[in-house]
Amino acid sequence: MRADPRQLERLWFNLLSNALKFRGDAPPRVEIHAQRQEAQWCFAVRDNGIGFDPQYAERVFGIFQRLHPRERYPGTGIGLALCKRIVEKHGGRIWVETQPGKGTTFYFTLPDSPARSTP
Repeated sequence: MRADPRQLERLWFNLLSNALKFRGDAPPRVEIHAQRQEAQWCFAVRDNGIGFDPQYAERVFGIFQRLHPRERYPGTGIGLALCKRIVEKHGGRIWVETQPGKGTTFYFTLPDSPARSTP
């Protein structure tokens, strides 16, 4: 299966936007990592932001699910739900590790594409 570039662009946009939006008082710092794991790639987007209680780790991927007041952090509440849908459509999975006040890391996997043969 070939990846849809527009959907992957939206995925990265949403993850990076959240990393910058949900920041604390310190200047925002965002790290991106990629590592090949057998037949897939694992990506990580880590920030030094506000984080949240890990008990809500699955809830954040639900549509219109918000953990913070709209007045403080604007948005529709569909960004991470869309990320989950994009990743799963491409055959991967997405999850989060977080701690309040210590930042958040979103991980997602995408299958490695088969090697292309040259004529």
